[in-house]
Amino acid sequence: MPELLFPIAALTLTFGVLIPALTLISRRVLARRRRTLSWTEFGSNTTYAWLVAPTLLPLIWLLSSALHQAEPSSSPRICLHDHGASTICADNAMLLGALLIGLSAWIVRVIWQAWPRHTLDRLPATDPRIGRIQRLIAREPGLQAMRVVVVRDAEEPLFTQGFLRPQVVLDRSFMDDADDAMLHAALLHEAAHIRWRDTLRYLLSRVCLGLNPAGALLRADRDHWRAAREALCDSEAVHMGGQPLALAQGLVRAARFRRDTATLNSAAMLCGHHLASLKLRLAILMQGPTRPGRSPGYAVLALGILAVLVLPHLESFDLLHAFHMGVERLYPPSR
Repeated sequence: MPELLFPIAALTLTFGVLIPALTLISRRVLARRRRTLSWTEFGSNTTYAWLVAPTLLPLIWLLSSALHQAEPSSSPRICLHDHGASTICADNAMLLGALLIGLSAWIVRVIWQAWPRHTLDRLPATDPRIGRIQRLIAREPGLQAMRVVVVRDAEEPLFTQGFLRPQVVLDRSFMDDADDAMLHAALLHEAAHIRWRDTLRYLLSRVCLGLNPAGALLRADRDHWRAAREALCDSEAVHMGGQPLALAQGLVRAARFRRDTATLNSAAMLCGHHLASLKLRLAILMQGPTRPGRSPGYAVLALGILAVLVLPHLESFDLLHAFHMGVERLYPPSR
């Protein structure tokens, strides 16, 4: 039984204490950011870091700790019980590894559900719409690396899908109703999503909040961040050369053409999901969007990830050892 107590305690501490505690802290910080920042500024990298860090950092710590427990040099130093031929560290590492594999299987299931599998009825290469898009892309340096597919009856008028090699899906009906200025501004908007890997970030936030026992506390902030991302991509599109009025007209026409979006939870869509946020975006475009600024969120998150990866393996850092011995003291020494 002592061999089981440590991994159970580690998982209980991770999911029952650390993740919920960090989630409460993150919720308070995000509430303050919503009060002090503009609606658009809430879509920054710093906001995203606060959304995923409460789950990501403890899970990486758990994984790194499990690897540390498998190190042969760790066994005699931190085990208080005599476990005979086997070492508690190796047993714990195996059990923690099995549980982490279970978590990984759940993550793979979420990714599989979110992965785009809907059939795209592409137009033939000879269709004049294909030539029109190719000419638009050729005239704009910021679009030349973009992969655009024109299809019949897409789920959304214009959206970006895919996590590793994103592509833009354009509905032919929306394309027929939009002039070149609208299409140019809309494609620049999607280029901003691709530049920031938003489809991948949407997926990671969905996984983190799904694994988080207190993830429901952050869902409203995640939705707010996604809506603000659309406004930030509008701003980037304008500062890359898109016409604000043309982009606003494209947003209105895209909202008119939208269809069922139930299968596009991890896609980046031109018109978004909420009418209220669409109205705000139109108002910002008419007033003149400000240039998007930089935020230190990713740098701080990267430092946090590096810390939780390295600290369990440092001999001078005794937190993991103290926790292990504290758990073992719950059982009397074997006689």
